[in-house]
Amino acid sequence: MVQIYTWAYQEWKTISKETLATVVGLPDGITADDYKAITGDDYVAPTTQATTTSTTN
Repeated sequence: MVQIYTWAYQEWKTISKETLATVVGLPDGITADDYKAITGDDYVAPTTQATTTSTTN
C-alpha cells in the first residue's frame, strides 16, 4: 500500500497531504514514518478541540 500512496502523492498528484494524513494509523493505511518518507514532512496527529455548552437559567 505504501508504494501506491507514494505514487499517488509524488507522481500522479492525485492525493494531497491532508488526505494522505487521514490514512495514517489505519489498518490498511500507512505509518507516521511512511508519511514522512512520502511527503518529507513529519506527521502531526490532528488535535481534537473540546467544545463546551453552557446553559443559563
